Amino acid sequence: MGFGVDGEAVRAQVERLAQSKTFATSEVHRRLLHYLATKTLAGEADRLKEYTIGLEAFGKPDSYDPKQDSIVRLQIGRLRQKLATYYQSEAAGDELVISLPKGAFKLQFASAAEHNRTRRRLLSPLKQHLVWVLAAALVAATVWAAVATFALHRLRVQSAVSQERWNSDLEELWAPFLGDRRPLLVCIGAPLFVRFPEIGFFRDPKTNDWQEIGSSERFVAVKKALGGREGLPSYAFTGMGEAEAAVIISQLLSTRKQDVLLTRSNTLSWQQIVDSDVVFIGPPKFNTQLQAAALSQDIVIEAEGIRNMKPQKGEPEFLRDHIMPGSEGETHALITRAPGLSAMGEMLVIAGNASPDTHSAAEWLTQPWRARDLVNHLRLPSGKLPTYYQAVVKVSFKQGVPVQSSYVFHHVLERAGHPAGNKR
Repeated sequence: MGFGVDGEAVRAQVERLAQSKTFATSEVHRRLLHYLATKTLAGEADRLKEYTIGLEAFGKPDSYDPKQDSIVRLQIGRLRQKLATYYQSEAAGDELVISLPKGAFKLQFASAAEHNRTRRRLLSPLKQHLVWVLAAALVAATVWAAVATFALHRLRVQSAVSQERWNSDLEELWAPFLGDRRPLLVCIGAPLFVRFPEIGFFRDPKTNDWQEIGSSERFVAVKKALGGREGLPSYAFTGMGEAEAAVIISQLLSTRKQDVLLTRSNTLSWQQIVDSDVVFIGPPKFNTQLQAAALSQDIVIEAEGIRNMKPQKGEPEFLRDHIMPGSEGETHALITRAPGLSAMGEMLVIAGNASPDTHSAAEWLTQPWRARDLVNHLRLPSGKLPTYYQAVVKVSFKQGVPVQSSYVFHHVLERAGHPAGNKR
């Protein structure tokens, strides 16, 4: 449990977390946090199983099968992220740190000082030859970031597309966003870079949290190679695919809506999300608000591909991405239409793991002939489009440019208090 930490202190910290801004919009994570804290304090957390948590914390029936329904794994991961987010952004002066180690259901409690000492002990140096390899990666990351910055500059200077680009299919896809007076934010996922002044930028693809970067072996190795220089967090860049997606979506929507604004995920506030319709561009690991919001999804993006958590007849359970040297591969992108926070406003998420697939997914929502294909697949027997849905597309790319894409399958998402209807 940690030295000098008692149950009353833990319960008080749990309540502080539950009442924080980080947990304000997620009842499921507040409930899960209370459940795990109770089990940990009672000495029962080591014996917890995924099945037990599904029944007791999520109210699943006895027929619940963790192999078919990954809700526990998914929400445990999001709770872990929320805890890290809280201690990064809100924990001013907190004396107790609550964490949830990967691969476990038992919470860890430690004083802030003890937590910092433990983190320092875990930082193990790599072999010297690997240090120099990673230092070379620093240069590559700097070049990549500069190219992405150029793409964002292009977003600011390109003129809007003509009104003639719209057709009836695009009208149907974007009608919810065009029909209200709320501002529309196009939010670009901003990955975490570490800036070493007068040297350049470094990025570890496995880490997008400044709170956790000190535990990254790659970061530790690069820092050692640079003589122990201190780095600074930077969210000034994005991928080419995300930038291109923002370009074509902003161009299209600006012809029909006045209040189309561009922002980055690291500066987007919860108040903006509540007050605006939002188009998120980029994977959830770049748009951390998506992880905290705990959207209701049938299909989720994982590190190696796309997971279908509720496969229908003939649908795959998992679509694996294949990325090869030379910036080419075959990956998948996910388009998600969901309600805004507290069912207010509209939300659209365009995401993939490889950047070119995000660009390609955006084309399905902006090119008239792509939009026609998507609408034909989405259309319900009633002739209308579903209000909320998720659609998967497969993308092939070469030299970082999408060259071919195709529809794979989609699910109609449930609305609060309404059945999902047909899924195809």
